[in-house]
Amino acid sequence: MAAKGKKRRGIKKRKYILFLVLCLCAALAAWQIGLTDLHGDTPVSVGAENSVTVHFIDVGQGDTTLIQMNNSSVLIDGGDRRTASSVVQYLKDAEVDRIDYMITTHPHADHISGLVNVLDAFKVDTVIMPKVSHNTQTFKRLLDNIETKTVTLQESVPGNSFNIGETVFTIVAPNSTGYKNLNNYSVSVHMSHGNTAFLFTGDAEAESENEMLKNSHKLSANVLHAGHHGSNSSTTQSFLDAVSPEIAVISCGAGNSYGHPHKEVLERLEKAGVTVYRTDLHGTIVMTTNGNYVRTY
Repeated sequence: MAAKGKKRRGIKKRKYILFLVLCLCAALAAWQIGLTDLHGDTPVSVGAENSVTVHFIDVGQGDTTLIQMNNSSVLIDGGDRRTASSVVQYLKDAEVDRIDYMITTHPHADHISGLVNVLDAFKVDTVIMPKVSHNTQTFKRLLDNIETKTVTLQESVPGNSFNIGETVFTIVAPNSTGYKNLNNYSVSVHMSHGNTAFLFTGDAEAESENEMLKNSHKLSANVLHAGHHGSNSSTTQSFLDAVSPEIAVISCGAGNSYGHPHKEVLERLEKAGVTVYRTDLHGTIVMTTNGNYVRTY
């Protein structure tokens, strides 16, 4: 009887150990999925060959995005004057030594002020801007600085694209002129890398979004950089349906006076099952893609 009892206890012990091992494996698997990527694939390192790294830099109530692939870089906007030095330092820490393309989405200060400092600190090959002027000293300073540099200046033209290695950048807005709201002049860019895509929309509002839809531009993307800091003037339902993102990034400042991001937009994104990252809550957000999936850090 004692032998049988001992045997039963041995079986129970082995079952318990097996149960613990299975639980540990399940926990590790869940941790790995949560840590690495959205689809459960093997992650790639930041800056790995043939991968693209996108930095949504926290500049408070402003906008700055750095995109890196191999030894090349694209910068979209530069935040305001208060964060200009921190943007320059961030680029240096990211080992940027030159900028292939600098895209200024539109002339508002919270998007372009920091670019004056960036132009002073780095060699910039090409600047892409919308065909619009703005009667502010901030915009004048930027234009004056561009004129003093050896920079190719290009007007944003919908449908035009440029490649950096395997990564394709296509301009999808603005699609017309004469906007009453300067936000709608925002240069919007669709970036595709293999089977993944990002859509950057600056401060584009409903009018510009509707034109993108009307002109049948390729909009679908894994990641949407939500327009106008998450304002209810942007990310309309029809536009969100067309983009069909898995992730939305909102650049906004903590406790900003505009109330960004607006409740309506957050509810719209939640209803669509979109994972939302916000610079006011999460700080700088970094993502990588190897062309098959997107990993968020």
